[in-house]
Amino acid sequence: MGNLVKEFYNIQNPALSAYLLSRFSLGYMEENQDMTPMPLLFIVLPMMYKKEIVDFIASTQKKSGLLFFADKFTEKKNSNKDLILQIQNTSQRYKVMTLEAIGIGMSGKLFEIQKDAYVLPLEDNISSFKTKSKELAKMGKAAEKLGIWCSRLTLMEISQILKVRF
Repeated sequence: MGNLVKEFYNIQNPALSAYLLSRFSLGYMEENQDMTPMPLLFIVLPMMYKKEIVDFIASTQKKSGLLFFADKFTEKKNSNKDLILQIQNTSQRYKVMTLEAIGIGMSGKLFEIQKDAYVLPLEDNISSFKTKSKELAKMGKAAEKLGIWCSRLTLMEISQILKVRF
């Protein structure tokens, strides 16, 4: 395995991806006491593996919401509208990685997929994950915040704000 490929795998691996999906579903559940619709899992990794997006999420307050977050990309000082537009294409490329992460998350008991395609986070197992890496902790908090924001909206609203199709 080449150094670049190995470095990519170390950063974007299925176990980390499973953790990020579980944090997203935990944020979703904590905000509105409802399970996450499974299609939403496919937007998490494209957003969490883009440092600029994670930084924008981290710098946006929880109470602000997804629309305010997305509007930050079009502000003149930021001028990163293309990052939002890339989420749909990136989610297509990350589809296999997301499915692998779902498998690992289920086998690692981070979450369960219910019969009706909703994700139930298993909170005790998620909260037992500890990291010394500030970047991984930041990604986990960003995934949880994204889950909170998405829980306040319908799939149609999320689709319109992030320019994605479910």
